Amino acid sequence: MTRSTRRLALLALALSGAAAALAAPAAHRPAPRRSPLVLELANAARGRAIVIPIAPGEPFSVTYHHSMYEQPVTEEFVVGPEGELVLQAVSSPSAAVREYYGITAAGEVHALVRRMPEIVFRVAAGAPQRLTVGGVERSFLEVGEHGDRLVLRAVTSGSPF
Repeated sequence: MTRSTRRLALLALALSGAAAALAAPAAHRPAPRRSPLVLELANAARGRAIVIPIAPGEPFSVTYHHSMYEQPVTEEFVVGPEGELVLQAVSSPSAAVREYYGITAAGEVHALVRRMPEIVFRVAAGAPQRLTVGGVERSFLEVGEHGDRLVLRAVTSGSPF
């Protein structure tokens, strides 16, 4: 057996051992622990935040009146696999609001896909914005005053804002 043939044989043996280790039952390896996922609506300037538990893939929405057209709009989201916020649909009875989003087709509800690490909102002077998760509504006024800057993001629980 030549030197290079021995090296190849040793390499093959090492690779087969590594493959066997990877194929071992999961019971021998501890499952990675994941911290619970939450939505955090934070007002850093006032040191306030609301934290809402959310399951991976669970939808949530933000409803408000569009600042230019004073018409209602609802944005529907999920938390993506990398913790990003994924806008999945926009609905509004106003054609002007839908056109603002670049939607020209008929109908009130339209699918979109936009991924964002976080979303910055200003607390509206008019009708308060509402965050809805699991059928529970929370007003933006719980964490800020009119004009305040709020940041919405998905974090693991225990993460500071």
